[in-house]
Amino acid sequence: MKKALVSVVLAIVALIAVVGGEIVLALRRDYLPTGPTLEIRGVFGSSSAPKLEFVVLGDSTAAGVGAGSAARAYPSLLARRLAARGRRVELTGFGASGARVTDVLREQVPMAMKARPDLVFVGIGANDVIHLTPLEEFDEDMRAALDRLRSTGAVIVAAGVPDMRAAAFLEPLRTLVGWRGNRVSAVIYEAARASGVPAVRLAEQTAKYFVSEPDKSYSEDDFHPGPGGYERWADAIYPTLERALAIESTGAAQGGT
Repeated sequence: MKKALVSVVLAIVALIAVVGGEIVLALRRDYLPTGPTLEIRGVFGSSSAPKLEFVVLGDSTAAGVGAGSAARAYPSLLARRLAARGRRVELTGFGASGARVTDVLREQVPMAMKARPDLVFVGIGANDVIHLTPLEEFDEDMRAALDRLRSTGAVIVAAGVPDMRAAAFLEPLRTLVGWRGNRVSAVIYEAARASGVPAVRLAEQTAKYFVSEPDKSYSEDDFHPGPGGYERWADAIYPTLERALAIESTGAAQGGT
């Protein structure tokens, strides 16, 4: 019995040592620079079409890191698709590299409210996964952010965190970060449900592409998505935006009737 217990303890210590070493290696990696920042804004569609003020909040992915250009960042991809349905989309992105949910609540939400949006997409949580934001704190800030945004009368859509099992991480760290990402996503889904906000299950819908086609999905740092990865994200997010807008339009029409 004693030998078995010692073996278990030694295995745990060894695992901790391995994970600790992998964390050090992950921190020392060269990731994509966050500057110069891309200007995630623009007007898409015909000037005579109905206007849609579209705001995107989030972290480095919302800021287009890894996309190579603003045109290939996922907010621009979404704006272009929304405009293709007969709208004049005015896009404003407030995403910032390194942002966590508390930054969205305290800094980005006030800016979004001033923009008087018709549609807001919130993609946050990856940095909270990595920096181990307590789930209770994340939940509180996420709910507050969604409730404040809903008070604008805009259509709000959120997303869970992407698959955090990035190619930049070694095993078993990769699996542990992925597990942590799932926990944060579960908090996002529950907060969105409580606020009446539709949520995109981003990891579930896009992970297979990053696993099977890493060269086409990741940027050169194997952490941020590249242009191909952002296209996959847009594929996952866009249908929920359209459904949310359709529901809002139907509800407004019924109310008017």
